[in-house]
Amino acid sequence: MIIALCTRMNSLLKAAKRSLFFLLTLWFATGVVIGFLTVYPFLHFTLSSPSKYPMAQKIRKVWFNWCLLWGGIRVKQIVEVPLDRSKTFVITPNHTSKLDMITLMGRLGIDFIFMGKDEFKKIPLFGLFFKTIDIPVDFNNAFKSARAYIKARKRIEEGTSITIYPEATIDRHTPKLSPFKDGAFRLAIEMQVDILPVTAIGHWKLLSDFDKYYFSPGTVIQYVHAPVSTKGLTLKDIPELKQNVFNIIASKLSEYGYKQ
Repeated sequence: MIIALCTRMNSLLKAAKRSLFFLLTLWFATGVVIGFLTVYPFLHFTLSSPSKYPMAQKIRKVWFNWCLLWGGIRVKQIVEVPLDRSKTFVITPNHTSKLDMITLMGRLGIDFIFMGKDEFKKIPLFGLFFKTIDIPVDFNNAFKSARAYIKARKRIEEGTSITIYPEATIDRHTPKLSPFKDGAFRLAIEMQVDILPVTAIGHWKLLSDFDKYYFSPGTVIQYVHAPVSTKGLTLKDIPELKQNVFNIIASKLSEYGYKQ
């Protein structure tokens, strides 16, 4: 009888916990939508022409920071060395949650755009930017992929940094890193700009990509590593550069207890 009672109590606690996370998720989603509706008239105007995109970027940052404030998410940023924020980078963070994109855009303090899978255009609200400012890549179409790559080169020439998640996706085994793809490192070497590794820590604990009814307020860490130079490197150096950046992020995750 005692065992049955304990089992029943355990089930009730799990149900209560699940209900709490559902309510928190609903709360966060409501804040995201409220923020979007508030800034949408300004976004509609500023996204109407590429010449207005810099203003749209500032509005996006306001919206993302509002999402963090509403959700009770504190971002503890650690910068390894002082950054020259006037420089152009290829930014290579680990990818653990959609929250990664919000904290990166909201708090990194560098003007950048995202480059990612074409599927990002389908994400409600956020997909609006992949149809305008950001660069979607259709990996199933060689011509479109090449065109996206040319567009990325042009944006770097114009002085805009680009964020590319080298894992390319969020895997169920996060925060364990998935193998890095070549794209970000090829782009950085060809354009001779520094790689800026960023380690996102704890994001997946607050907003899960695999449970749509799981959100929790809390603190995450954004660790900005020292830039990695590509000066003088050639395409033959991609494997070594890629492994170097992988090791930098993996080592930081391990420091916080997430063995790779």
